[in-house]
Amino acid sequence: MSAAGQGRSEGWPGPDQPLDAASVAQLTAVAMRLAMEVSVLRDRLRSHELLLERHGLLSPAAVDALKVPEEEQRLRDTASRALIESLATDIGPR
Repeated sequence: MSAAGQGRSEGWPGPDQPLDAASVAQLTAVAMRLAMEVSVLRDRLRSHELLLERHGLLSPAAVDALKVPEEEQRLRDTASRALIESLATDIGPR
């Protein structure tokens, strides 16, 4: 079976559950949801960056050089997984 037929790319296990073929409407809903998330996050991140720089608290170079602590990385991974599973639910059968 091809990777497309499996609902995942080679080398990437994808969600824990297999996905049924999604409708165009479902895929559009997922794409729009992601676009809205990214837009809000970009706006908020830029606001934070401007405020921190304006007040001399943090430079963009310091953010780029950050080594994320293990516990923080676990929290980030958990949040990412929750988003992926939520999107998989949107794609799944209705």
